[in-house]
Amino acid sequence: MFDEKQEINSAVNTLSDKVTLNDSIYSLYLHSKLQKSQDDIKNNRVMTIQESKERMKKKYADFNVK
Repeated sequence: MFDEKQEINSAVNTLSDKVTLNDSIYSLYLHSKLQKSQDDIKNNRVMTIQESKERMKKKYADFNVK
């Protein structure tokens, strides 16, 4: 928990002094998603573009990307 609080403080400290509340919330949201993405990559929870296309084809019958 302490590490997360430090991470939040670090992210907030990079924001401009004139930042809005909505901008700061969005920035923290984006930071969180990027951290999760990095963790997914690090732990090999990724798929190729081809695998992604195949998954979409199975899920959506009208999905067609060349």
